Amino acid sequence: MPVIELSHISKRFGKFVAVNDVSFTVEKGEFFGFIGPNGAGKSTTMNMMLNFIKSSGGKIKLLGKNVPEHDLDVKKQIGYVPSDVRFYPQLRVRDLFRYTLDFHHMEGDPAELKRYCDLFQIDPQKKFGDLSLGNKKKVALVCALIHHPELIIMDEPTNGLDPLIHARLFRVLKEKQEQGVTIFLSSHNLKEVEDYCSRIAFIRSGKLIGVEDLTQVNQNVKVVTVKADQLPIAVMEKIGATCVKKTDHEARFTYEGNMAQLFSTLSNLSPQLDDVTVANRDLEEQFMAMYERQEGERL
Repeated sequence: MPVIELSHISKRFGKFVAVNDVSFTVEKGEFFGFIGPNGAGKSTTMNMMLNFIKSSGGKIKLLGKNVPEHDLDVKKQIGYVPSDVRFYPQLRVRDLFRYTLDFHHMEGDPAELKRYCDLFQIDPQKKFGDLSLGNKKKVALVCALIHHPELIIMDEPTNGLDPLIHARLFRVLKEKQEQGVTIFLSSHNLKEVEDYCSRIAFIRSGKLIGVEDLTQVNQNVKVVTVKADQLPIAVMEKIGATCVKKTDHEARFTYEGNMAQLFSTLSNLSPQLDDVTVANRDLEEQFMAMYERQEGERL
């Protein structure tokens, strides 16, 4: 069952189109990634999903209910971590947790709350305004978790977190996913997206570039980098390789063909090559190849 359904949503600010005709779905229990460069439209899309800003067109459905018609009912079932955490600075952390639980009409479990505070190294007696960037983010994480949401939406949740807390956060998120919670993660950290997400959506300049299944897309794709004074572009393309980037003395290809043919070709080329590497394509490589290809099409 889809938990997130976006159908042709758009957002315009005057003549500027921030999000343009974006559509995708996220299934229940998925760990879904949403990536793109700065200004691509990621936060704008999430703000429309949460009805923080009105869409200019299209339909949004969360947890089977239309937004904004069922905005309050939907928000009661969502945990949200913004990229820029801004709570009331004079409030103590314990009061922020209390208000979060009150909003969701929950008493909360003191033992669970203590566990989260210990896990993320949070002092609940401190005023929010006295906290560092990382500690503010940790408070937002706990606020997003303590009411047991069905959907967790996170916008750059690991900014400011040290490696220990980062690891603990994703351990908790994987536990939540195993319990059937859907997690929607927007992040510039491609490694964490690749490690934890099963599918990802790419967005750039407000347009959806594609949605990829990470369990399938990179299994058979190799990245071949060759360095030489005379780059063998034509030879590599003849065996089915695609040149994704080229400089005067280096070319990078993606290849999905027969490996014996690839190594035979590279062996024959070896006298004229200064260096060659063959590696599995990771998400960063895919990300760069996709955007470099789009840039080439725009020029």
